[in-house]
Amino acid sequence: MPQDLTGLSALFNLIFAGNPGLMKLRCISLFSLLFSLGVKTYAQSNYFIEDPKVFNGGLILGLNFSQIDGDTYYGYHKVALNAGGVVYVHFTPAFGASMELLYSRKGSRGEDVTESPAIGTYVTKYFMNVNYVEVPLTLHYIYYKFDVEAGISYAYLVSSSEWVQADQPVLIDPVANAFNKTDLEYIFGLSRRLYKKLYANARFEYSITSIRPADRIPLGYGYGNQGQFNNLFSLRFIYLF
Repeated sequence: MPQDLTGLSALFNLIFAGNPGLMKLRCISLFSLLFSLGVKTYAQSNYFIEDPKVFNGGLILGLNFSQIDGDTYYGYHKVALNAGGVVYVHFTPAFGASMELLYSRKGSRGEDVTESPAIGTYVTKYFMNVNYVEVPLTLHYIYYKFDVEAGISYAYLVSSSEWVQADQPVLIDPVANAFNKTDLEYIFGLSRRLYKKLYANARFEYSITSIRPADRIPLGYGYGNQGQFNNLFSLRFIYLF
């Protein structure tokens, strides 16, 4: 399991561990707390949505800042498009859910610099592109100017490419080193209304399942034996109709 999931697992263990009676009491207490917060927000004017409706649709445009956990590089150096549409359903002014349909480009960028007395500075550059059609499903809690979201995203790989720029050619086989066709990720995010129907959204995503197993990673470009995982932040603008 990726290290990022450890904290999430601990939270679920804290809520659900113990005998059934204690578990039921904890669940009731948690539901009561969330319901009371929802009622409080419902009683206020809804600042987040100017014209509250049961359903809202919108357009999304932004950027992914991504890296791949399980390669030999680090840093969110791959910057690419995140764009599509969204539909919201509002159960109350405080609680809702959304479904998006996105085109989302992810991947990795890396660079190795080697100093050699014989040949001077030697630079190797690595490029990985994995492009998905993605369907995120998220739950929302709205309070004053902010919308907190959490959920999962199913992604289907529509194209990929991977290559190395070096003096000596590096063999990467599109079949032997192929990526998995699907990816499942968890999502946490926060949105804030900027002006009328325009919102800013920041989101973190991480793969629950690997995008490529360890035995299909090109030789010399993998780390560990768990495979590779998408790891990214998104900064986006959302315009609601």
